[in-house]
Amino acid sequence: MSTARAALQVTWLLAARPEGVRADEVADALHKSVSTAYNLLASLCDEEVAAHHPGGLYRLAPAFRDTIATGVARVAELHDLNGLVDDLLARTHKRAYLAVVRGGALEIVAERGLQGMPKLPGLAPRTRDTAHALALGKVVLALGLPEVVERYVSHPGLRRFTPHTITDPARLRAELEAVRRGGFAVECEELYADFCCIAAPVRDARGRVVAVLGISMTRRAFDDERESLARVLVELAETAAATPETAPPRSSDPAARGRFQPSAETQHVLDPAAGARLASSHGTTRAVSAACAHTPPSMSALARSERRYRP
Repeated sequence: MSTARAALQVTWLLAARPEGVRADEVADALHKSVSTAYNLLASLCDEEVAAHHPGGLYRLAPAFRDTIATGVARVAELHDLNGLVDDLLARTHKRAYLAVVRGGALEIVAERGLQGMPKLPGLAPRTRDTAHALALGKVVLALGLPEVVERYVSHPGLRRFTPHTITDPARLRAELEAVRRGGFAVECEELYADFCCIAAPVRDARGRVVAVLGISMTRRAFDDERESLARVLVELAETAAATPETAPPRSSDPAARGRFQPSAETQHVLDPAAGARLASSHGTTRAVSAACAHTPPSMSALARSERRYRP
């Protein structure tokens, strides 16, 4: 426990000092020997939490900082990203999308469809205030901490796009709970008339959610094929990890694989002052996220799920 605590303290220090720290500074901060500080820093480098730079400086590794700050691992870590969306199109015969959270907005990074397939009209590559009306966005919100949803609901409120848009916060909370239980999200004419979507989280080999996978369809197709499409979508999303040869070991904890797990908040959720208050009373992930914060609140981050589809 003492070693784990020391490693977390070093991580805090790295998060608070983006310019970098030296081993002797770590030793002074932790009241430990320089050799112990080097060992702790080396372990963090091995786990890709920290990176060693010229001049004896150590900083948070870019991928780790990005993941904590945005709640999303880098898309480059997905194996065959284009193939994933292509497979979804081939198996469902529905227009397929893949999105990530970047800079507080939901960004569509890949889309596949055939001529004549319904496409969400006017769907911008980056969306900020439509998360509650999009299946892709509902996955993001469902995996956030309760205060994340509260901030989204109140800034600037739940905008109505169609008569089916959820604008009541209590109803949205119930919807997000259903997403957590079922492992996928749906929207039914909530953003545009006669357009429906289904979405599920995509994780990497470490169990981090790196993206959200979704499909769009007409209302008729949604009513007729919802259950079978959701099953295919969730199954395909769960296969999207890195190759076994390059993937780090996956957790063997069965409890962790059986549910959504809220993880990091985005850099848009907490300001530095709030982060300082959280530092003394909350977990490392939330506080490191706050230490990386620089902008106003918006959407929540993603966390992993391995829940299988259950009708």
